[in-house]
Amino acid sequence: MNEEQLDRLYQQIAEVVVETIPEEWSKVYLYGEVVEGSQTAYFYYYPEGSDKPIYSHDITELFTVSELEYTEKWHRLVDFIQDLWRTFKDNSQESWINFTMVFDKIGKFHIDFNYDDLSKIDSHERKTIWKYEHLGIIPKSNSGKKHLEKYLSRLE
Repeated sequence: MNEEQLDRLYQQIAEVVVETIPEEWSKVYLYGEVVEGSQTAYFYYYPEGSDKPIYSHDITELFTVSELEYTEKWHRLVDFIQDLWRTFKDNSQESWINFTMVFDKIGKFHIDFNYDDLSKIDSHERKTIWKYEHLGIIPKSNSGKKHLEKYLSRLE
């Protein structure tokens, strides 16, 4: 697989995320998911000097960013993520289901691909587990707590 092409896609994904963040930030955790006919993306970022992450889909509520502007950037992000998925598929690589990209403002970057079949786990449960694993966030809702308890009991 062409490393240059992958590096360009990783760069484009990170650039859209950075363009979307309306304030100084220190670190980003991005989740991207693609399965045939469906895709999603969201990220959490840490504002400079804060240990409390901001959820990407809350940006329009917290800042003077229009829904339209945010949605356009989100669609660009999803398009780049789909391009990344297609690049793997077109180069006869195993198709990943989702990935987590972590990067900071000084350019440190890490990406983990997940190949597990998640079709039996609903999106709320996947998000709850991801937030716990990557951000240490304990769910507040009863359904989220049940998802996390089930997940943790499977690990034991």
